[in-house]
Amino acid sequence: MDSEDLWRAALHDFNNLLTGLQGVVDLGDPSPSPDSQHHARMETLLEEGRTLIAMARALALGRLPYSEPIPWTDWEAGLRARLDAAGALFRCPVELVDAGAGQVPWPAPLFQDWIVAFTRQVLPWAAPGPLWIEAEAESGALLVRWHTDASLPSALEAEAPADAPRSLAGHWLRDVAGRLDLTVERTETCLCVRLPDHSSDSPIRPEP
Repeated sequence: MDSEDLWRAALHDFNNLLTGLQGVVDLGDPSPSPDSQHHARMETLLEEGRTLIAMARALALGRLPYSEPIPWTDWEAGLRARLDAAGALFRCPVELVDAGAGQVPWPAPLFQDWIVAFTRQVLPWAAPGPLWIEAEAESGALLVRWHTDASLPSALEAEAPADAPRSLAGHWLRDVAGRLDLTVERTETCLCVRLPDHSSDSPIRPEP
């Protein structure tokens, strides 16, 4: 990916962000105090803007956030709050299910960031939902499954189509999937990502 690709992707996604903000304003109560639902959606969109900036920095500078294994209960709680916010934005409830995930620690925050970004790619196709996400720890790997008939995002295909959208999130998902050695596939019933279990390894630290 060259600098032109990065700028094109950033402009593409920031344009979508501004369009979303305008939509919230247009639908909101014209009085000085918007209702709580619109306020929550506005906060989610603003958080998305901050996330896009973090993605651009990671791609441009090649740096990863500090990441280390944490207990499943803490990992789940942090992820669930962000999935709830994304679900509210797309008007599609998201359910995170423990299918045997609590046996081992799960890495945070990078893998959580990846799951949220991937879920946002799936939500428009899963609405009105609910979208069920299942987490499981098996021998040597952590698995997350999205129970949906949505196709695999084009950015994560082995050979991305020439006409695939050049979104910043797509570039970031593909880049981080490679760094974390993630395997992403479409099965008959779901989208599944597999992360080799490195819970006994040293924490992932930012690159200098």
